[in-house]
Amino acid sequence: MSTANIQSSPVQRELSIRSESIQRIYNFYVNNLFYANRRYQRKLVWTIEEKRAFIDSILQGFPVPIILLAETEKDKKSVFEIIDGMQRLNAITAFIEGEFDIKGKYFDLQTMVESKSKLDQETLVQKEPILERKYCEIIGSYILPLSVYYFDDNDKVDEIFRRINSNGKHLSKQELRSAGATSKFANLVRVISSEIRSDASASDIILLNEMKKISITNKQLEYGIKIDDIFWVKNKILTKQMLRQSEDEQIVANIIAYITLYPEIPKSSASVLDEYYGFKNCENHEKIETLLVLKQTEFIKKQFMIIYNHIREILKESNKSFCDLISLNNLNYMPRPFQIIFLSFYDLVFQEQMEIANYDGLVKSLKNINHDITTTSGPTWSYQNKRRNIDKVKGIIRKFFKKRDNNDPAKDSWLTEFETLLTQSKTEQTLYDFKQGFTQLNQRGEFDQGNFSKIIQTLTAMANHSPNAIGYVCVGVVDNDQTAQRIKELYNIDPVDYKNFKITGIEHEANRLQGNLDSFYRWIIQQIKLEPIPQIAKDTIGREIKIINYYDKCVVIFCLKAGDPIPYDRKFYQRIGSNIDEIKLEEYAELFKRFSKNT
Repeated sequence: MSTANIQSSPVQRELSIRSESIQRIYNFYVNNLFYANRRYQRKLVWTIEEKRAFIDSILQGFPVPIILLAETEKDKKSVFEIIDGMQRLNAITAFIEGEFDIKGKYFDLQTMVESKSKLDQETLVQKEPILERKYCEIIGSYILPLSVYYFDDNDKVDEIFRRINSNGKHLSKQELRSAGATSKFANLVRVISSEIRSDASASDIILLNEMKKISITNKQLEYGIKIDDIFWVKNKILTKQMLRQSEDEQIVANIIAYITLYPEIPKSSASVLDEYYGFKNCENHEKIETLLVLKQTEFIKKQFMIIYNHIREILKESNKSFCDLISLNNLNYMPRPFQIIFLSFYDLVFQEQMEIANYDGLVKSLKNINHDITTTSGPTWSYQNKRRNIDKVKGIIRKFFKKRDNNDPAKDSWLTEFETLLTQSKTEQTLYDFKQGFTQLNQRGEFDQGNFSKIIQTLTAMANHSPNAIGYVCVGVVDNDQTAQRIKELYNIDPVDYKNFKITGIEHEANRLQGNLDSFYRWIIQQIKLEPIPQIAKDTIGREIKIINYYDKCVVIFCLKAGDPIPYDRKFYQRIGSNIDEIKLEEYAELFKRFSKNT
């Protein structure tokens, strides 16, 4: 074949091959130069055994696969977005920082300047027994191969990721399907799936240093989201391996397709999902994308989360896992029966405008209901079988529902949304804050005016972060045992635990200050109007305030999004981490310039 007309690829021209020592790589990590893009990156699913095996390969001097990075600019400095190799980089940095051992011994933090500095600053603790220095030096000096691509086009990065993984066996079909996909359907599946797994983040672009906080881990690791606690595994709907292969996203995708295409009942198969994601048959892809625009993705998401929360409440009422409730058989997975139950609830709540009238009766009707569900087990799930089973389940549970008085069931949707806020705060402290309440923690229990003003000031500082930033302050949430214990002493309230948060609620304060929640809500609106902020900000905060119920605890959620910088008491503030800093007069021009780019 003639090569005379083959031109040099622009990608090739922007690509460089280089080598860096592990010590240098760790330096990049410490200086926050590595970012992961959740649009195509996996969820850090390597087990400790796999991480140990990788470190052992380095110790043995074996060659390791090349790490592919995309170099770009963030906050006026050059950084690297990891295209391929995130789990390898995580294994290296995690071993250096003592998150796991190799052959019973831990990395010697005195070996490298960067790790010694963190040891001296007491941000790392040396674990023992310590691996011999000579082996640690072998690790620190090991040369990693890097392929660095310089880019200013996200589409190119997505295409590179797809191509390098399309022929490999280490990514599942669903991971390849969703890798870099930016359609409305793909994004909706991704967002809902992450909220259910409790690994949601405020942004798709996350520091590698922060990824571990929302990564899926096993019980041997101190951080992250324990795989046994994730809804799908905990309820025996999917096995751990199925979850690692992203089969939870396939369930979510099939349910979203049903809701979006209703009243058409689509069949389920790998090829059909390929079509929805745009890999085959443009007609079906365009059809579902068009319907998502017409029906609005936020509306579809809200419907999905309302039904999901109903199922969670049913399981809490039954005190059983999903599998144990609906089946007498000790099964390890049942994705199709879950979809049948979910879609039966959806039909009754949204298509027939009903609501649950008898939780106890509904729980009893669902016991061993899998005996009445006869789903097929092949790769293709026909719409006829799906419809027949949904109708059968609806016939069994319908008498425990009633016609809905209120046409808006959205009040039920905040259970998971609130948990998502708590999870997102782990990777984006700047835009989230939590307060125990509105009163002083003493016997008098008086309204804490200073604390309330701090809440409003915090919201304005968050809003000044960027034009599209939304700041949240949740009141009725504590993050330490001492405060929770003090609330128990004063009000005899036991908190609801969620991860490291303790939800104590504010109803006891509302009753103390204003007699009941309704009066308290109106009173809080009046307090907002007294704050020294622009009228438009007062109106926005007052309009967006929510009082939600989280397992019988009332939590107040304030939020603020601004199109322009917002002053507090004639001064501008910004939130950096968990601190509020006054913006200096000479920095005003940069602040307003940042917001003017959005107009």
